[in-house]
Amino acid sequence: MSKIDFWLTPEGLILLRAKSRDSLTKNELAKKLGIAPKTLSLWEKKHPEIEEALRQGREITDVQVENAILKKALGFETTEIKKVVKADGQEETTTIQKCVPPDVSAASVWLKNRCPERWRDKPQDADSLSKVDKILEEINAQANR
Repeated sequence: MSKIDFWLTPEGLILLRAKSRDSLTKNELAKKLGIAPKTLSLWEKKHPEIEEALRQGREITDVQVENAILKKALGFETTEIKKVVKADGQEETTTIQKCVPPDVSAASVWLKNRCPERWRDKPQDADSLSKVDKILEEINAQANR
């Protein structure tokens, strides 16, 4: 079996998706696959399933995780179906509506990544930044003399 034959199998495509999630460059990914970057580009052009697996590994997974964090941060309702077999062999199905409350940790992750200027752990002090800017201006002025 040639290398391309393996990567076209369902297992190979799953591995490609997983490797693609590692935020590797095309060159790094090709090296991990044991092929030249040019070969990877050719495979992507010739085999849409490889191109799709690599795209899914990066973009779709990022969006899925982002959506899951947001959902958990805001809280949500879910329906749980319980099936119980009684002593007489009868099966009873019960549907339960559950409320999952907002999660502070998920909200924190969301805000720190989406609005870092307002939600980072150590906000930048505007005065400190202006002091640093003044010092840099003085250094530049002295260097230009």
